[in-house]
Amino acid sequence: MPALSRLTVLVCDSVPAVGQLYEELTRSPLVERVVVQENLDEAERAAAETAFDVVIVDPLSTGLTRTGDLALGWSAAGIAVVLYVDLAAVEQQASMFYRGARSGLKEIYTLDKRTPAQMLTAETEAMLIACRDFRLLATGPARTGQLFAQVRGIAAETGDDKLKQAVEDVGEIRALEMARSELTGPASAARSVFLSYRFTEENGYVRGLSGLLEDRGFTVVTGRRADGYVGSAVLNRIRDCEYFVSLMTRARRFAGDEEKYATSAWLIEEKGAALAFRKYLVLLVEEGVDDIGGLQGDWQLHMFTPTTFTAAARDAVAQLVDRGGRA
Repeated sequence: MPALSRLTVLVCDSVPAVGQLYEELTRSPLVERVVVQENLDEAERAAAETAFDVVIVDPLSTGLTRTGDLALGWSAAGIAVVLYVDLAAVEQQASMFYRGARSGLKEIYTLDKRTPAQMLTAETEAMLIACRDFRLLATGPARTGQLFAQVRGIAAETGDDKLKQAVEDVGEIRALEMARSELTGPASAARSVFLSYRFTEENGYVRGLSGLLEDRGFTVVTGRRADGYVGSAVLNRIRDCEYFVSLMTRARRFAGDEEKYATSAWLIEEKGAALAFRKYLVLLVEEGVDDIGGLQGDWQLHMFTPTTFTAAARDAVAQLVDRGGRA
């Protein structure tokens, strides 16, 4: 299979913080070239003169009204647009940010400027993959149509009925595949488990649980280095796994109650994402953890204490083995 073409990226942002993003972009194997413009006039001129695949811009620093209009226009023209913004600031002024025609900005990819440094590489990669997919969807049908037209022309000129029939057969197959892809999402990796946990447990419970999973033939995927940040890269990992296991340990005691504890907030967020992606959930919950979020769908709950963890973990792994129908 031929390699996909690399992306050309235009960045427009007057904020110096773009420097770290620039470094991530230039290091990425998905990127061919990066151009940075601090002025919106220069960015608009550059986009008109060069066929960029991706434009990354911050409407809050370059002017919301004009930048919003340009962003929507670029997106409609098949350019992948990324809003590189402080999402907290956007939420604070959401009624203005998404006013009128700018409501279309909700459909454009965003990259949060508050992304922790240790997660920026993963988030940038997730962004670029989304942009590449957008470009393929935007330009693929036109390129394919041109190719079919050329081959049909060759068949007509040469009178080659077999070539003409082959083109029609391929076109029919493509139409069926496109219809099927609209009905089914991306397939999850078989026997893959996203393991959600507090990172203070990495050398304790997690090591043992990961070992049990791997011994039974599962591939373990984590949000390691997320450090409490549930961004696109982590969400993609949850989506792409077949199963979801959450290890919910005590994070802090509830005020006024010495026996009830909360777990980490991002574990609740990750569990919510797994529910949204309709994953098969197995929860390992430490005794005393009182709030684990709402529960819906197909899930299994195993309570444990430090002395009963191994038994609970074995039961949880056995649950996944049974679910998969393989020993």
